[in-house]
Amino acid sequence: MYIGSQNQLKAYDQYLMDHGYSIYELVDKASDCLKKHFMDYDQIGLLVGPGNNGADALSLGIKLANEGKDVKLYYIGNHQKFSAGNQFYFDICENNNLTLIELSDEKLDDFLKDLSVLDVMGDGFFGFGLNSAPRGLYATVISMINSHFEGDVIAIDIPTGLNCNTGKPYANTLYASKTIALSALKEGFLNPDSSTFTGEVIVEELAIDNPFEQAGLVKYFDRSDARKMLKERKYDGYKNYYGVDLLVAGSAQYKGAALLATKGAVASGAGIVHLSSAKEVVDIMPLYLPEAISEIRPGSYSREMLKKFDAICIGPGLGLDMDAYHCFIDVIENSSCPLIIDADGLTILSNNLELLDRQQRPIILTPHLGEFKRLCVFSGDDQLTEVAINFAKEHHCILVLKGPHTLVTDGKHSYKNASGNKAMAVGGMGDTLAGMMTAFLGGHYQAIEAAILAVYIHGFTGDLIARDHYTVLPEELSKMIPHAMSLIGQK
Repeated sequence: MYIGSQNQLKAYDQYLMDHGYSIYELVDKASDCLKKHFMDYDQIGLLVGPGNNGADALSLGIKLANEGKDVKLYYIGNHQKFSAGNQFYFDICENNNLTLIELSDEKLDDFLKDLSVLDVMGDGFFGFGLNSAPRGLYATVISMINSHFEGDVIAIDIPTGLNCNTGKPYANTLYASKTIALSALKEGFLNPDSSTFTGEVIVEELAIDNPFEQAGLVKYFDRSDARKMLKERKYDGYKNYYGVDLLVAGSAQYKGAALLATKGAVASGAGIVHLSSAKEVVDIMPLYLPEAISEIRPGSYSREMLKKFDAICIGPGLGLDMDAYHCFIDVIENSSCPLIIDADGLTILSNNLELLDRQQRPIILTPHLGEFKRLCVFSGDDQLTEVAINFAKEHHCILVLKGPHTLVTDGKHSYKNASGNKAMAVGGMGDTLAGMMTAFLGGHYQAIEAAILAVYIHGFTGDLIARDHYTVLPEELSKMIPHAMSLIGQK
C-alpha cells in the first residue's frame, strides 16, 4: 500500500495522464472500484462536486442506475462550469434521464425529506485538493447530512472538509462511516484522530499499471514487508559475519545514550560491537553490557583505526564541545564504511553540511523534526514529506525523519513506518534505534533496508510492550527486541 500527500497525489494523477491515461479512463476505473461498496443499498444519494471527484460520483451513479438502483445525484451551482471530465459524465446522466438535482436554498426542504428515505449518501463534493473549509451552500448541505441523515455516508477518496496532509478537519467537515481511498492512502489518514471523520478506510487500487514510486508516492511499510526483508540467521554464521560495528557515543555528562545505543545494537543481532566513549562510560559498560567491547575515546581517529569496521554510528550523547567536534570530523573524514549520524552528530553536521556532500558511501541521518529544521530551512510542516525527500535526493543520503509514522527516504525510494505508538515518547528511544540501525547496517543489509527495518522493528517492539504498559522504556524495549524479531520472522 502507498501513501501520498496532496502534492504527491496531484503529481501521481498528472503522471498517469502524461503516460497515456485519459481522465475519462481513470474516472471509469475509479467508479468500477467504488461500485461494489454501494451494491447493498437500494436508495442511493450521491453528492457531485465541480471537479474530478464529482466525475467519479457521476460515473458511479450511471453504473448503479444500470444495476436497477434508485439513484439521486445532487450538485450545487452551474454545471456548465464543472471540469471537462465532470461535464462529460454529467451529459451522459442527462441523456440517460438520471435524477440530477441542483441544490439551492429553495430546495433544502426537499433535500431534508430525501435524507429521511435514502439508505446511503456518497460524498463526491471535493477530493484531496481542498485547501479551506467548504462554504456557502456546501457547508449547509454538509451540516444537514451530519445532523439529520441516519443512513451510511461513504466518502469518495476523502471526506469533504478533511485536510489531506494533516487529517485535521476544516470547519464543516462531513462525517463518513466509510472512506474509499482511491489508489493510495491519504497522508492525513495516518493521524488517528482522522478516523472520526473517515470511518473505516479501504484503499482501492485502480485496475492499471500503477507507477507508485515513479510518480513519487510513499510505500507504507508494515509487518509483511518486514518479514520479507528480515534475513534468517545462517547455519554457519559466526560473529564477524554479522558485522564488526563501532559506536562513537556518550560523554561524562550523557552516559545513558551510549549504553542504550550499544544495547540496541547487541540485541538486534550485531556480531561484535565496539563502543568508543568517555572513561566514565567505559568504566561501567562491562557491568551493564558485558557482550560489548568498550574503549576510551582516543584523541583522534586514524584511517587505520577505523578501517576494520563494517558500520559506524556517531552522535548519541556525544556532546557539543570541541572534543566532540574534532571527533566527528575525524570519523567522517577517515572512515569509509557505511555511517549513521545521530543526535549530537546531526547538530555538528548542520554547521558543516559540505562534509555530507563529499561522501562516497551510504550515510544515514536520523533527525527528529527539530534536528531536521537545523539541517534544512523550510517554512511550515504541510509539505514535510516532499521537503525530506528532496533533501535526501540533494545530499545523496538516507534520511530517517523520526516521528509518528517515521519517514525513511533516499530521495528515490520512500517509506512510511506502520509501527510505533505514543507510549514510546521517552528519552533514549532514539539512541536505542540508532544502535539497532547500526547492527543492520553492518549485517549485510542495504543501507535503506537497514534504516527502514530497524525503524519498523523498533516500533513493533514498542507496540508489543505498550499492550499492557502506559509507557515504553528503552531498556525494556532492548530486552524485547530478539523476541520481536522472532515473531516478525515467523511465517
